[in-house]
Amino acid sequence: MMLSLVKKNIYSIKPYRISKEYIHTKLDANENPYNLLDILKEKFIENIDNLNINRYPDTNSDELRELLAEYVDVKKENILCGNGSDEIIQVIINTFVDKDEYVITHSPTFSMYKIFTNIAGGKILEVLSNSSFQINVDEIIKEAKFKKAKVIFLCNPNNPTGTVISKEEIERVIRKTEAIVVVDEAYYEFLGETVVDLVNVYDNLIVLRTLSKAFALAGARIGYGIASEKIMDVLYRVKPPYNLSTFSQEIGKLFIENVDLVKNYIQKIKEERLFLQKELKKIEYIEVFPTGSNFVLVRSEKAKRIVEEFKKEGLSIRDFTKEDLLRNCFRITVGTREESNRLLELFKKVV
Repeated sequence: MMLSLVKKNIYSIKPYRISKEYIHTKLDANENPYNLLDILKEKFIENIDNLNINRYPDTNSDELRELLAEYVDVKKENILCGNGSDEIIQVIINTFVDKDEYVITHSPTFSMYKIFTNIAGGKILEVLSNSSFQINVDEIIKEAKFKKAKVIFLCNPNNPTGTVISKEEIERVIRKTEAIVVVDEAYYEFLGETVVDLVNVYDNLIVLRTLSKAFALAGARIGYGIASEKIMDVLYRVKPPYNLSTFSQEIGKLFIENVDLVKNYIQKIKEERLFLQKELKKIEYIEVFPTGSNFVLVRSEKAKRIVEEFKKEGLSIRDFTKEDLLRNCFRITVGTREESNRLLELFKKVV
């Protein structure tokens, strides 16, 4: 009886499942390997000592938005905070996409664009990238015009490929389509290129950011969107109240206030990325793709065996070997030097 009440489109959605197996070395989720709370713990405890946790949190995260605005160099009114950038993706789709209306994105890319579109009853059109995972901007523009797309998602750098879209190409999509263009800059800090300065130039642009990756706060679930005040006016009508917990707001503020500390560890990750890419390229039978992020995509005819053998050794990498567009591919998060050395030793053993 109950199952007959479920919306038909829900059954087409593949659940987002995470393995619960024991992992010694976790290089599968693009997390920052450094627990910076170890350094800032005393200050965090001091900050939360006088919180009234029996009261609801600040519904608009005003103090956090003030600090984010200074970090990003926009006004507080240009920012919306969410329970991870996933929530903001859902808010955007719920705001602009009605039943059977089109959302365009490139493929392969972050799966939640498609999932939230399907839940909302919209239609997703994925423009295929080429064999080197370069994104076909001309085709995106063409399809957006033909389908009268409401929203276009551009992930830059792209997850899971690491591909970078130039600012000029992004601006071309913004100018040549009538859709809301969402540029997902979840990995911005590892690239250093942004289109945030365009949010007050184009009123059809939204930029997404997160504190999960570079800021080492994946467990706090803090995302934020940046757009013109005109767009923010409608997004705030859809955003759930009290969506970011008091604890998340406090830890987010603390880490933004200590952004110089965070930047030191971002630099360490970027240096480790160069080392890892260089060493991986020395290994036979694998192809290493360029990346602007904190992960590296690899393709190999031996991919399935590599993933399985690594798992036996308690080292996890993201397995894409069963997916058509990413066949024989896996993704490696850039970890510490110790983790990189363990990974490379296992490669020698397996390959």
